[in-house]
Amino acid sequence: ASRCGIFTATSILCLAATFLVDPASAFSVEQRQNAHAIHRIVFGTAALSKADDPIHLLDAAFDKGFRRFDLAHTYGAGESERIFGQWLDTRPDIARDDLDIITKGGIGDDAFGDPNRPLLTRSSLHDEIDESLTALHTDFVDLYMFHRDDPRIPVADFVEWINEAVNSGKIKRWGVSNWNFDRFQAAHEYAKSKGLVPPSANSPQFSLAVPDGEVWPS
Repeated sequence: ASRCGIFTATSILCLAATFLVDPASAFSVEQRQNAHAIHRIVFGTAALSKADDPIHLLDAAFDKGFRRFDLAHTYGAGESERIFGQWLDTRPDIARDDLDIITKGGIGDDAFGDPNRPLLTRSSLHDEIDESLTALHTDFVDLYMFHRDDPRIPVADFVEWINEAVNSGKIKRWGVSNWNFDRFQAAHEYAKSKGLVPPSANSPQFSLAVPDGEVWPS
């Protein structure tokens, strides 16, 4: 079963160091026999809308063996999801079940982590998920991630709201991006204590450089 992915999507192509989260050892790293398999590489789409021919680019990626695509509600102000949806809709020979579609949201139109952005609500989250599904031309995504944390919102709310989307069938798994480890662990522990689906992916800010402060305002 697919569980946890850790990756970055700052360019068209991004490499995934994919970890698996096991309920018995939720924060350990397991060595996998297929660590170098092409399906473990994530194709990032942060700059997809800037490509000269983004549809051809997606075709080329698929032909090379990419099956996991990382998108977000804010990438290209929504253009990355729309382009990907157009590509998927016009490729009837590509089976949806052969793709692993990841998208991110939960921050509205704020692309840079403004701590004073409008507060996410249960209703606005579900509206955003529906907008992403419509743009992507799919009934579900394989992984939905909160693109940024918001410390104004208790982790319990994030967990409860996203589990509603899991139960509706609109997302298979959920995770977080740009969260600190304490908040990620708190969300995982809350979900387990309530019998809910815990986060199974974490996309933190990894860098060889040592930042002077938080990478993102939020």
